[in-house]
Amino acid sequence: MTTPTGGAPAAGGGGTAPAAGGGTGGQGGAAGHAGPPGPAQPTGAGQPPSADGSPGAQGGGENGAPGEPPRSGPGTESFEATGAMGQGSLRHDRLRNAFANVEGDVVGGDKYVLLLDGGRRRLRTLSPFLAEPVRFAYQEHPGLPAAREALAGRHLLILRGAPGHGKTAMAVRLLQGMGATTTYHLDSDVDFGSLADLLERGGDSIERGAAFLLDQPSGIDGLRGAEYEKVRGALALAGAWLVITVSSTELTDSELLTAVVDVTEAPGPRDIVSSHLRWRVGDAVRDRLLADGGITTLLGELLDGLACQRAADLASAIAEEWETGELDPEAVKRRFARQADEDFDIWMESLREPSVRSLAIALAVLNGLPQEYIATAARALRERLEDDRPHVLMAGPGNELPRVKDPFGAPRRRQLTRLRAHAIGKEDGEPGQALEYKDPAYPPRVIRHAWIQYEVQSELLDWLSALVVHPAEEVRVYAAAALGVIASESYTYLCDRVFHPWARSESPLRRDAVAYALRVASRDPWIAERADMLVEGWFADRSEPYAQATAARAYGMREDPGPAVAALARLTVVDRVAVAVAVGHSLTDLLERNTDSTGLVLRTLHERSADHRMRPTALLSFLIVATEVVVGKDEPGSGTRPRTGRSSSIWQTGRRSCVGRSSPCGASRSITRTSAGTRNRCCAIGPRSPNSTRRCVPCSS
Repeated sequence: MTTPTGGAPAAGGGGTAPAAGGGTGGQGGAAGHAGPPGPAQPTGAGQPPSADGSPGAQGGGENGAPGEPPRSGPGTESFEATGAMGQGSLRHDRLRNAFANVEGDVVGGDKYVLLLDGGRRRLRTLSPFLAEPVRFAYQEHPGLPAAREALAGRHLLILRGAPGHGKTAMAVRLLQGMGATTTYHLDSDVDFGSLADLLERGGDSIERGAAFLLDQPSGIDGLRGAEYEKVRGALALAGAWLVITVSSTELTDSELLTAVVDVTEAPGPRDIVSSHLRWRVGDAVRDRLLADGGITTLLGELLDGLACQRAADLASAIAEEWETGELDPEAVKRRFARQADEDFDIWMESLREPSVRSLAIALAVLNGLPQEYIATAARALRERLEDDRPHVLMAGPGNELPRVKDPFGAPRRRQLTRLRAHAIGKEDGEPGQALEYKDPAYPPRVIRHAWIQYEVQSELLDWLSALVVHPAEEVRVYAAAALGVIASESYTYLCDRVFHPWARSESPLRRDAVAYALRVASRDPWIAERADMLVEGWFADRSEPYAQATAARAYGMREDPGPAVAALARLTVVDRVAVAVAVGHSLTDLLERNTDSTGLVLRTLHERSADHRMRPTALLSFLIVATEVVVGKDEPGSGTRPRTGRSSSIWQTGRRSCVGRSSPCGASRSITRTSAGTRNRCCAIGPRSPNSTRRCVPCSS
């Protein structure tokens, strides 16, 4: 029987009335559920500080209980939260990239298209495993020149042909010939109307000169002439191209025939094998392989009627078998038979050395980050996995002891080849290199494989536990996202081992990690429902202010800002700095994802600051938002004078923050000290931020 996790609030937490003085309207809480019981002020002395220096719960009177850490000043949580200019915008970018990494997507920005069922899916780039073979080993179709001319004139082309004729490879080759800036691989159930809307919006929505591949769309029967013309017009205006592949009998509207190019002939399978071998092993080795008697017999046996993709797979099997040092036709045949369904598992199992496998897992977790972070994390994981029992070393030839560990055993370029990865430049022109898998689908698959296939669960959790408190924020958020991938496979286990203990931790970094991991795992509807219950329980647990702070961070990850802001507003009654800081960070995250919610957030903070019971938390949260949120020079509200609605709320709330009224928790000292430095300050944006020039939202007009 599965033990329920989350569930009911702790004793004394349920049934608490909502905080008085609320001005947001509606109930807070998780989307799709009634709002959780309103939190009440916890009683009793605050928690002591943790052993690692994390600030404890803030309780007692203005001067604090005996032995309690200071509430303001250097080293406190409130001081750190209001001293990082522009950090919220950087955190938003890093979270977006971390979530995209574990979702098998490395497209920068928030680019979505609608699906036929009304869902929303982020755009994904074409996999290099599909693009590179076409770029370097494509065997040209007889009708390619005519199809290229048609695509250049129409911007939209439909390739129609029987299965196995290489339509997908031909489509990719056509798009490569257009000189596209980026090629996106659309989901088969994309809604054509939403694609046109995406292109028409322009701006940051989609870059000019993009290319789209739509392979075997499920909704092609619903594509009519009017919709076709709308999509084609949007493509032309955006300087973009779209190629659709369909089978011979899928088109039902005669108006689409002008866009159709029939693929009636396919390249010869032997020619495909030859071109792919040339790309994989070079001309000289290719010629020797094709002249081998065993390979000639094998090709004669397998090539008859073979589809284009399978011919390319056969060439890959021959090349991989040759790279082992032996060329056994029977081994090639076995590899070829397994290749279609088990390619990923075969590849993972071929990484036998602990150092290489550790690097593969570290790269999956930190995919796209600088190589020094990945190398350090890989070494830390390898040390956790190694057998530390005493070993007897036997002398080798010349009485030399063998080297158990050799950090110079394999250069990076050779390791990257084995890992199907490559080096890229760091973002924003920073010197140095980052590492990433060629296929963006690999990171979540590698993480799941390591978690499911091997008995290393404790070691992986200990390793990720260290990464979520790493000094670099980008490492922390990527590690937390990886925990979310694991939670999607073992939710109850992680609730018991990780989420419950960390939610009550004195470390704000661990509490943040819980929120990030739940955001990733909640893509599964079953987990989303239980995660909502879990967060509601923390929200209402007045005996655990750290759990309430974790709930606040979880609400900051929600897509719908309305109920999330309402729930965060109700937490302003809690007289704890940890909760106030969490509310401020979460409001910042909501603002970064939903710029239209600026008025809602500022109005809520303004109304809450009018009530003396909520003023300290509301004002400290406001200072965090004002410090962390930045806008680009061309974004709305970034001129010398803010927009009227925003200006009024910011000015009045900022004015209250500068007064420095006394409060039971002493938060006013922190507010007074930080507010002056928050107004009209410019943000120093660090490396790997998406915009090199940004400015803080001012606190006063």
